[in-house]
Amino acid sequence: MRSHSHQPLTGAFAAVVTIGCTLLATLVSPSFAWQENALSNLGVTATDAGTTVTVVLFNGGLILGGVLGLVFTWLLYRTATGHLSRFVAVSLSLTLVLMALVGVFPQGTAPHFPVASGFYLMITISLWVDALAWRSAGNGEWAIRSGLAGTANILTWIVWVATGAPWGLAVPEIIGAVIFATWVTLRSLRVAGRV
Repeated sequence: MRSHSHQPLTGAFAAVVTIGCTLLATLVSPSFAWQENALSNLGVTATDAGTTVTVVLFNGGLILGGVLGLVFTWLLYRTATGHLSRFVAVSLSLTLVLMALVGVFPQGTAPHFPVASGFYLMITISLWVDALAWRSAGNGEWAIRSGLAGTANILTWIVWVATGAPWGLAVPEIIGAVIFATWVTLRSLRVAGRV
């Protein structure tokens, strides 16, 4: 793979598409409220927050982002230099598949809760594994970045639950999603030689 190829940037593009479509869906929703709703409310028309447009944006963004992200993880796997690095690619692939499945199985379907919960859990697992991979490669700076990002995601959920869920489910969801998108973008730019 040549360094000037744009293929590594599919990870960054996947992150932009997913977050962009999600935020756009919140803006065009007639009644979405961060204090009350879950992001998944945007993926079905059975809720006040969901419309045909938000369904396409939210579910479509998750699915498209997942597919684009898998292109990047294949490259990540091919360029991996050790077992831990390859495991990062596999773990990230599983995370992206779960993300896409949230769009395939929207709120109200039986698989929705398991795939959504699995997605947020896999974010932290993938970031922690990435931290271990960077540490074993002797790159402490990137190890700290990935480790802190993974910890921030899980702490967000712990705080949300411990404080009695004072905001809508969408709040910890978007925080976790932004953490994940930022990490994928940075990893993508790193493989592309941009950072």
